[in-house]
Amino acid sequence: MKQIYFDRQQCDDFGISYFEGGKISLPADVILRSKGNGYDRKHRDFLEPIGRGLVHLSKTPDDAPGWYTVTPS
Repeated sequence: MKQIYFDRQQCDDFGISYFEGGKISLPADVILRSKGNGYDRKHRDFLEPIGRGLVHLSKTPDDAPGWYTVTPS
């Protein structure tokens, strides 16, 4: 999986932008628990094996709203 989606509430909770660029590193289990109605199978299949490990993410203003790209650590 190359991108993780964050809804507006998640962006507010994590202090990241829904529209603009930014960077954040979060444990995969925290990402999974943060989505109120849960993530789809594709997101779960990527994040669950990582467990408490960090996922490094970045977003440019040109990326679609809420979509953060997984980057190498």
